[in-house]
Amino acid sequence: MDASVLTAARAALAAERRPWLVTVAASTGSTPQRPGAWMAVDETGLLAGTIGGGNLEFVCTGLVQRGEARPGLRHFSLNNREAGAVGMICGGSTDLLFTPLADSTPLDDALALLDARQEGVFCLPADGGLPTVHRCDAPPPEAAFVTQDAPARLELALLDARRVFVVGGGHVGREVSRLLGQLGYRHWVVDDRPDFAAPARFPDAERVVCTPFTTLDTLPAPTEGDAVCIMTRGHEGDAAAVRWALGTGAGYIGLMGSRRKREKLFADLAAAGYTDAPARLTTPIGLAIGAETPAEIAVSVCAQLVAFFHQSQ
Repeated sequence: MDASVLTAARAALAAERRPWLVTVAASTGSTPQRPGAWMAVDETGLLAGTIGGGNLEFVCTGLVQRGEARPGLRHFSLNNREAGAVGMICGGSTDLLFTPLADSTPLDDALALLDARQEGVFCLPADGGLPTVHRCDAPPPEAAFVTQDAPARLELALLDARRVFVVGGGHVGREVSRLLGQLGYRHWVVDDRPDFAAPARFPDAERVVCTPFTTLDTLPAPTEGDAVCIMTRGHEGDAAAVRWALGTGAGYIGLMGSRRKREKLFADLAAAGYTDAPARLTTPIGLAIGAETPAEIAVSVCAQLVAFFHQSQ
């Protein structure tokens, strides 16, 4: 969940303005954003978030600014050949939920759960009524429209169930964490050095853990929806982390290192019984964009993670 939308809406209320949440509730065909994408808008314009940009976002922002928005669901065609189209040629259609806010309580509740890293659901009534927040141990993995219980509502998980495990808190690990924070991805950072596993170095991380790389099995085991990025300071740490990751269900395992080291690594892993290593391990990690600096490498790594997460949906 993009917490900046909640924060911006709360700030608008504090300034005695009336913000609206505009949320993608459903989509068919080719559309700019998936269900769950949202933005906060008030009479001054767009405050935070996005429903895909372009003319659809422009039209919806204008409705709020001119006082013409109405609470509830509204259907938009993104095909210029249909009536009610908004000047886009994507070819699909989308249902947007307009929610006016006059009370900051649900925003405060949601932000409190996010700050505490606690699971919960942000519920947006289909009639545009005031949202509610509920604790939930197993929130829906994607935005879900619930109709069997009154009132009908769109449920958004506060925390994404997917995680990235960044194993190695050095220069590249720090840049990867910064970028993951901007992308809104939950992530843990692990290092065996107290100075490099200091929480202050990784303000965007969900957890920062100081532990030897040989004891990574004390961490929650990654699932097929999770990613592991291995970038320790040496071969021994890399090898221990790779063996740990291969023993889990992690859907993506990336290792920073040269291509020259890859064949020896795979040979060592095969000798140790990890015959599936070539199919599961991405090394060198990241997209081949000629990255050299830690920040550039982080861009290549995170771009590959974005591709993995979208392909696994």
